[in-house]
Amino acid sequence: MPWFVRKSKNYGKPTETVANEGHILVQKQSEALRISEEIHDGKISFNEAAFKFSEDKAGAHGLLGDKAQNELDPDFWAAALTCKEGDWLREPVKTQWGWHLIMVQARLTKKKK
Repeated sequence: MPWFVRKSKNYGKPTETVANEGHILVQKQSEALRISEEIHDGKISFNEAAFKFSEDKAGAHGLLGDKAQNELDPDFWAAALTCKEGDWLREPVKTQWGWHLIMVQARLTKKKK
């Protein structure tokens, strides 16, 4: 291993996967399916739908930003891992807060602090 890698301040530190995600949160599965169909049919974009329909109380209109596994509901995280970067899941995911449509914009590997 080269000396400059060993001298790096992050060398040997554990890493974690972080996903930059967005979601649409609603209380009924039927509502999530209807929104999913509208997005899939091109009637509205995912971001427009999040702004218009999401009941997320965080006030970010569906934008979650970079989140690690320990920051999200286990079912949400597991579903997000099945989604390709830059895509969204057509099937709603149930969590304790309601039904989510999930978009994964990017995945990063970061050093734990």
